[in-house]
Amino acid sequence: MSVSPKRTPALALFAAVGVLGAVGALGLAGGALAGATSAPGAEPGGGGGSGANCPTSTPPNTMMLVAGSPQTATLGSAYATGLQVALANSDGCTVTSGAAGVPVTFTAPSGGASGVFSASASNAVTVGADSSGMAQAPTFTANGIAGSYTVTASSQYGSVTFALTNTAAGTPARLVAVSPSRQSATVAGRYRRPLAVRVNDGDGNPVAGVSVTFTLTASTAASPCGSGSDSSSGTGSGAGASFAGGATEASATSNAAGMATSPALTANDQAGTFAASATLGSSGSSEPRANASSAGASGSVAPTLFTLTNRAGAPAKLTPGVGETQSTRTGSRFPIGLAVTVTDVRGNRVPGALVSFAAPAAGPSGRFTTQVASASHRGHGRTRRTRVARVRTNACGVAVAPALTADAEPGGYVVQAGAGHARAAAFALVNEAP
Repeated sequence: MSVSPKRTPALALFAAVGVLGAVGALGLAGGALAGATSAPGAEPGGGGGSGANCPTSTPPNTMMLVAGSPQTATLGSAYATGLQVALANSDGCTVTSGAAGVPVTFTAPSGGASGVFSASASNAVTVGADSSGMAQAPTFTANGIAGSYTVTASSQYGSVTFALTNTAAGTPARLVAVSPSRQSATVAGRYRRPLAVRVNDGDGNPVAGVSVTFTLTASTAASPCGSGSDSSSGTGSGAGASFAGGATEASATSNAAGMATSPALTANDQAGTFAASATLGSSGSSEPRANASSAGASGSVAPTLFTLTNRAGAPAKLTPGVGETQSTRTGSRFPIGLAVTVTDVRGNRVPGALVSFAAPAAGPSGRFTTQVASASHRGHGRTRRTRVARVRTNACGVAVAPALTADAEPGGYVVQAGAGHARAAAFALVNEAP
């Protein structure tokens, strides 16, 4: 009679461990076999593309926009981001063949708001894609017309468009006079204020860093007073001014407020009126600027004009006219009016100078006939005879005395004409007996 052996707890535990170990070994073996079939990250078929099931050779069949849209540039400046496209494959695989040298043409509008490519100096350019399908246009610069537009990139695989905008912000559009448009100074004296303008863009905002040229143009017109010295009331030949060092042209760069100011200016020794101007120059910055390179930018901004007048100095000399010597019968008017020309120390005629004509108080003499306003005569005034007459010089520095009538005493005498500290002029007159 046989007896079955008893199963102890230790034997039971051993058996369980053995089963688990066998299962684990099978699991490891299975994993090793799986790894041999498909390693992590490997693509079935061994293709060179980036997606699943990409073939070894992947040519392009479409085109897509990579960079450069949308963006904005100021007039005449280069767009910051290059216009870039890529030849691609619609299945998502990386292009590995057939892309190198494929022509891509970038075309901007031929009129209105647009720009030019640096390589062609025109609104269109063609470039070849590289082996990966990338194609970038040469530097594209906005023209001088503000507005939005599109640039089209086209190839045998399609086309894409870039949305671009040329803006006038920061581009000089106007020069506004800040200093008075009309000024005057005494000959050989300094003008009270230098010439100053503000540079504004199309929206009226100040533009900094812009060079402005100030030009003083001496008058070449004939004197309105005929031959002889000039008059400061009108345009006279030779009147002008200069900046420091004797220059007639100077440049200044606009500050943060858009202000550009000339050096101080000094009148020359000729009285008269002449012109000065402020014109837009190139940028004072070394960086390319829209306002410096914009096609026709400086030519399209109108200059600002100033009218300057060199005033004559104080009266220094009085020159008698043709009536310097004459005679008439007692009680009669002298045939030629007494007149003097008043000039300053530099020979300029002095307008507006007060000249006093004085006849002797006793002995042979004469009296000037003047009109005195009177309310009782309804604006017609009344006639008065006086020994002294005061007259201001006209625009040509000439003062003409009122009519002079000889008194009743015959004989010769002198009528003097004086103005300020100038040496007096003398008229030798004779009252003839009847």
